[in-house]
Amino acid sequence: MLYLLHQPKDIETVKEKILPLLKNIEHELVSFPLEADFDIDANSSLLLYLPDTALREIIPMAGKNKWPITILPHPENKFTSKGLGVSGSIEEVITEYSECETPFKIDLLFCNDIPVFSSVNIGDIFILSEKKGKKSFFREVLNIVRNMRKASSLSHHSYQLSTDGDKIIHTSGLGIVVVEHAASSLVSRRLLEESSISDGSFQAFVLAPQNLLVLLWFFIRSLAPNNNTLTRLPSFIGKIKTSNLQITDKVNMDYTIDGEKKQAKELNFNVQKQAVILKQKSIYSEKPEKEDGRKSIKIEGLPKGETRNELIKRSLPVLPRASTEQFQDLFKVLRGNSKNSTEFMVMMILSTLIATFGLFGNSSPVIIGAMILAPVIAPIVSFSMGMVRYDVPMLKESFITITAGTLVSLAVAAGVSLAIPLELLTPEIEARLSPTLLDMGIAVSSGIAAAYAHANEGIAKSLAGVAIAVALVPPLAVAGIGVGWWDWDVFSGAILLYATNLAGIILFGGLTFLLLGFAPFKRAKMGLVYTLIIAVLVAVPLSLSFDRIMQEANITRTLEGATIKNVVVRDVRIRFSSPLVVSLRLVGPEALEAEKIEAIKEEIEKKIGQPVLLEVVSAIEF
Repeated sequence: MLYLLHQPKDIETVKEKILPLLKNIEHELVSFPLEADFDIDANSSLLLYLPDTALREIIPMAGKNKWPITILPHPENKFTSKGLGVSGSIEEVITEYSECETPFKIDLLFCNDIPVFSSVNIGDIFILSEKKGKKSFFREVLNIVRNMRKASSLSHHSYQLSTDGDKIIHTSGLGIVVVEHAASSLVSRRLLEESSISDGSFQAFVLAPQNLLVLLWFFIRSLAPNNNTLTRLPSFIGKIKTSNLQITDKVNMDYTIDGEKKQAKELNFNVQKQAVILKQKSIYSEKPEKEDGRKSIKIEGLPKGETRNELIKRSLPVLPRASTEQFQDLFKVLRGNSKNSTEFMVMMILSTLIATFGLFGNSSPVIIGAMILAPVIAPIVSFSMGMVRYDVPMLKESFITITAGTLVSLAVAAGVSLAIPLELLTPEIEARLSPTLLDMGIAVSSGIAAAYAHANEGIAKSLAGVAIAVALVPPLAVAGIGVGWWDWDVFSGAILLYATNLAGIILFGGLTFLLLGFAPFKRAKMGLVYTLIIAVLVAVPLSLSFDRIMQEANITRTLEGATIKNVVVRDVRIRFSSPLVVSLRLVGPEALEAEKIEAIKEEIEKKIGQPVLLEVVSAIEF
């Protein structure tokens, strides 16, 4: 016998859409709620045309009494059919019932003794909250957009998680999502590679981002329109796979079970084995059970201790904020780096000596070695932190250390230049006399890299590469050589390059610390403004130098390989003076007379649009 359960208000729909399909099946209509003495024999089953609220009541009852059930789609059945993986077509369901010889048993997740067909969302999981109606990618995106106004008020809540009576962790998070299998929610499908509804366990995801940017990036990835599972769980999400879980807090927790809002101080989750006997086809009926009885707990990235307490006190920030533990460790290192010491001065002297000899010897490897030895990057990074934290003692100590290192380096290089009777601009020295905006770009990137490397202990070894990239000591050594030679052009060009590196590292190192959450913007803004002014002042002569490079490139491109008066122009070099000096080689079939060279000079002036002083090397091509 088949008993068709329905609510009285649905009788007309039952007569119109369902009964015609049961004409060859012995059945009986039963109104829900059931009478107290309702029972069925072992050869009978229930056909349920009920909303979710009624199914939450009848399904556990059916499981307890070993009644086979068949679930029909209903306008108010938004979670049960999808959660159990059954068809959404009345015709298909009745056909499956007729053809089903052996009922299929599946597990069922309970939260505080209430069956869960889709998911339980605890706390501020506004992006994951269940919405009535057909779920789709676009509906989920719309849900995010509608709730973005809540983002500024998101904050962490305290949660204590236990399983089998033993505490796992006392942590905090925006909320927790509990699902029995991957198909329960859009996001769980991206976090679980595979799952079964009959493996005796469920999954709990603790969402604990420490800033809004990382949260939004995760959901952008999660909602991308593809079916791929994320290859690695984000570090701010804790994952627990178990058969039972207790979640408690000192105050009432807001949560939803399949979209129905509730409150409680304690939530108890457990899986009841084979709690549902389905007499119809399910997407899980063809999947074998994979119960192994093992728990899986991955909670390394969840906040604990002081970090947890700080996150609970305030709203979730847009940008990262370093925890007290993180800041204390870094601040201790930078405080030590800011202080002048004998070791610092000795290394500055040695690195300057090596750089100066390398510059005179025109040896790039030697100069690179000096860059690695140079310790001046350390107090500069400390100055960046002192600027964004507006820490006056650190600023003073870093400034004194940087100034002392700079003066000592200039003095050592000047002394070497006086001792060496060789006043020659080698290519390595000349390369540091005309800084441009490109050098500012290098300084900016190096400042970001230096701050990031200091903030992340695991990549601190990259500081040697930063020192090579920014090259602070070689321009100082060249400036010292300019002092020894009493040559203003050498000194001014090299000291401008040094100032460029200094301003770029301080400004963008500070910005990096700010973005990493080591200082609030209100405290950092004045220091950033002052440093920005210095960087802009340095950028003015750099812009002029960059314009000269562009002009030189344009003139070289115009003249190189050009044929003028049957003569080919080769090896063009430009020196800026008044007038412009153009050095080149003229290759022709015969020796050039002075008159022809003068004619070529006039053609060159027409091509570049300005008078030039021409330096010519004549070559005959045979």
